[in-house]
Amino acid sequence: MSDIRQKDLSDKSVQEMSAEEKKEMRRRFEEFASQVGQNNDSILATPEKPKKVVKWDPKTMGRAAKK
Repeated sequence: MSDIRQKDLSDKSVQEMSAEEKKEMRRRFEEFASQVGQNNDSILATPEKPKKVVKWDPKTMGRAAKK
């Protein structure tokens, strides 16, 4: 078998991988994360949702509600 470090694992799903292949994928990810920078937690964090933009409409926002 060829060296596991050179093997292309991109076509396999995680369920189909052997324990050795899963270990290699984790090693590759940790190597990637260390090269990205000090804040490695941001790689795994879910992205923040952007705040909803409310357009200002002077016709409707400037008036007091009528009773």
